Parts: sequence; structure tokens; C-alpha cells
Amino acid sequence: MRTPRLGVKALIVRDGQVLMNRYVEPDGREVFALPGGGQEHGEDQVAAMIRECREEIGAEVEVHQPACLFEIMMDRRMVDGSPIPPFHQVNVAYWCGLAEGEEPGEGTEPDPGQAGTAWLPMGSLDRHVVHPAELARWLEQDPGSRPFSLGVCRS
Repeated sequence: MRTPRLGVKALIVRDGQVLMNRYVEPDGREVFALPGGGQEHGEDQVAAMIRECREEIGAEVEVHQPACLFEIMMDRRMVDGSPIPPFHQVNVAYWCGLAEGEEPGEGTEPDPGQAGTAWLPMGSLDRHVVHPAELARWLEQDPGSRPFSLGVCRS
């Protein structure tokens, strides 16, 4: 039995905008997701967050406290339609800030399909395809009413 992967995600907010990785689907559609990824064996979460941000947004970050927890579960298939093992990742999203003098740019190892980064206004995330959609809705809520766990997201 495979166990869920543990991931870390960076919530970097500035001037009412959240920093997202930008992806372009084969059909040209833009999709956005938080920077971050899988924690490696023997790596603590802060170190994983710093590494992932360097790889994906090309900037050093300061990691603050956890913001929320969410799981991604999805079935996957190869291009030819044959199944591959389902994806299951438990994500801890941390409030982060860009280190002094840092700005997002080209990362050292961007994700496959990543086409840079974008600052999206938190009040209009519904105008964009954000994965997971539950996270976009969470960010648009009153900060005082946000739950810590978003539960399972199937996007």
C-alpha cells in the first residue's frame, strides 16, 4: 500500500494579491496553484518550503506559521488512457514572505508545464482556474472565519 505524500505550499500575500505558479495546459488554458511541493525524506518542512520556492519561483522566502491543511486526491491516467497509481498528497500551506530584496522570477527547477508566476487579486480568484478550487474559496473568506482544514480536494 502506498502512503500519502506530504507537501508544503507557500501562501505569499502582498498588497491584496497572492503569488501563484502559472501553468499553461496543452489547450492553452491558464491554471494557477500555490508554489511548493513534496517534502523529501529527512528534510524538515521549513527547509522543504525554502527549497521548493527556490526551485519554482526563484526567490528566497521567510517561512512563518501554518495557514491551512488540505489533501489532494485524484485518479490519474496515461495519455493512452491506461491507469496509473492515484495521487494523494497532504499539504500544509504556510504563510510566507519574500526575503528582503527578493522578487519572484524564473526558478531553478520549475514544475513541468509551469510558465512562470503571477500575482492574483485575492478578491477575484473566481475569475481564474485555481487548483484546488477550495483554496481559492478559502482565500476569499473573511480571515476570522477560515477553518484550518480544507479537507479533501479532488481537483
